Amino acid sequence: MLPDFAATVGALAATVAERERCATGSVQGARDFVLASFAAMPVYLRPPLRAATLFFDLWAVPRRGRLFHRLPPRQRRAQMEAWETGPARMLIRFYVSLVLVSLWHD
Repeated sequence: MLPDFAATVGALAATVAERERCATGSVQGARDFVLASFAAMPVYLRPPLRAATLFFDLWAVPRRGRLFHRLPPRQRRAQMEAWETGPARMLIRFYVSLVLVSLWHD
């Protein structure tokens, strides 16, 4: 049971897309957009963001027995919403913002 950065980004994109039911973009497109944005970031910003994302993926294990990206949609949404109001809210805002830009690009 190893955390997976790309799978976590995909699960976050799917969770945001589920919340934004009227969005016109695809989940796969949103995932790819976020990963491309991450790759375009300055090198010194990538390791801490990757570490925080992998920590977010691992956070579900003690509570749910599974990584975030392997949780059912309802549990993923609950964890994401809890983090949106917690001390790591900027991490979630980062991902939600990028996913929304991709989903609503038209």
